[in-house]
Amino acid sequence: MNEDFGSAAARHYCDAELLLADQRFDNAAYLAGYAVECGLKALVLYGGGGQPREYGHELPTLAGKALDLAVLLSPAMRRYHIDTMDEMLGACHGWGPDLRYTKTGDMSDAKAKEFGRAARMSFERLLIPMILDGRVEIVK
Repeated sequence: MNEDFGSAAARHYCDAELLLADQRFDNAAYLAGYAVECGLKALVLYGGGGQPREYGHELPTLAGKALDLAVLLSPAMRRYHIDTMDEMLGACHGWGPDLRYTKTGDMSDAKAKEFGRAARMSFERLLIPMILDGRVEIVK
């Protein structure tokens, strides 16, 4: 399988935004969390922090141990707003891939919007700089 975490992150972010606007909060929240996860995995891969899949879906591990290793190997990684990871993780607190199994309507609009805020931070602080640096290519 050809994994392209940057492209997946952008796709999930855009779809989450559309679903939020349509008040489809369950899937908006689910995709917003995946946008954050894929953005972090793209950054870890770019920075040499190991194979992103080995970190699973654990956002705190991806934003912590994995990024620490990437920054250690490539100090230029600090350019990607590594110092704001706690804020992004706070906005995405409680997200997990098991959200796909929840009952329709269980996701509140406030929580879905908070996950959407985390996805937007990931897009603006991680993906856009990686796109500008030529590390991530978004194909339409």
